[in-house]
Amino acid sequence: MRLLFSLMALGLLMASPLHAQPSADARRQLVQAVAREELVPRYTTLAAAMAAQEAAWTGFCATPTKAGSTGVQAAFQQAADAWSGVEFILYGPISRDYRFERMAHWPERNNAVGRGVQALLARSGDDLSPERFASVSAASQGLTALERLLFDGNAPDLYFATGEAATRRCAVSSAIAAGLARTSSQVLAEWTGPNGALAALETADAPAIDEALTRLVTDHITSLEIIYDKKLSAVLGKTQAEVRPTLAEGWRSGLSMRAIIINLEAIAALTRALAPPPSGAGASVGAALETAHHVAATLPPDIGRTAADPKQRPRLILLRDAVRSARDLAELSLPDALGVIIGFNSRDGD
Repeated sequence: MRLLFSLMALGLLMASPLHAQPSADARRQLVQAVAREELVPRYTTLAAAMAAQEAAWTGFCATPTKAGSTGVQAAFQQAADAWSGVEFILYGPISRDYRFERMAHWPERNNAVGRGVQALLARSGDDLSPERFASVSAASQGLTALERLLFDGNAPDLYFATGEAATRRCAVSSAIAAGLARTSSQVLAEWTGPNGALAALETADAPAIDEALTRLVTDHITSLEIIYDKKLSAVLGKTQAEVRPTLAEGWRSGLSMRAIIINLEAIAALTRALAPPPSGAGASVGAALETAHHVAATLPPDIGRTAADPKQRPRLILLRDAVRSARDLAELSLPDALGVIIGFNSRDGD
């Protein structure tokens, strides 16, 4: 099936007219447009969603109620959706000060999130102040940690218990939400401020523009590799007997497939921004992404259950193959169309 997708994608590429690589001035305008029209709006949405989540936790922890718990869960989903719309980008201010890792520590290794969360719950005192909390393990600070606190097992009921444990749990959750709001606000400010990344692109020299374009294309291609390898293949396993549902991103909150759908929509938007019509590269990659998105939109929300279901598993494999074909086509066409050389994976070393 993957071969079929690859042949179809290659046919789209070969059938498209060839275009010369953009001039230096065109590359500058392209990078500026991508940053201004794609990245900054997404970081604006992220900052707003994280601020709303912080406010929801502040209200909930003042008076924990069942209705309030529904509210913080809804705020978490909106925040997670906003992150899914930009999580594949490492270019820009998000890469500074371990911000990317502090937004969502996933994939989790060696139960780092679980150990970090338990350590926070076991402590007491003023260790949750913004200054001190920023220095704890990155695995304890992001959406992955907050998801565990809010959705793991009977987690919601633990907020309604009496005593110090429930109070501490709410305080830790609020500290995480506040940290996420601060980080996303800082990223947005460093993009849009008078001396921010957006302004810097206006006066950047040609090598800096080339570097920015290379990093954006690298992030685009790497994002599809991560969906294929980490979000799908790792859960699917080689056989149905080797399914590993707890490796899925967002499995506790039931957002694993939703995250992939939003990822694909965002990557398709970046494709259109990087290689707008009538670019043959953009059209062919876009068509492959549309196929992957269509398959994803027809699948159940829980990737682990789908992978273990003999009737549904082939459709999940179909999605994985469609994503890999989009990735292969992007690697084949985008660097050449934009005149950049991709020689590394932007997630190397994670």
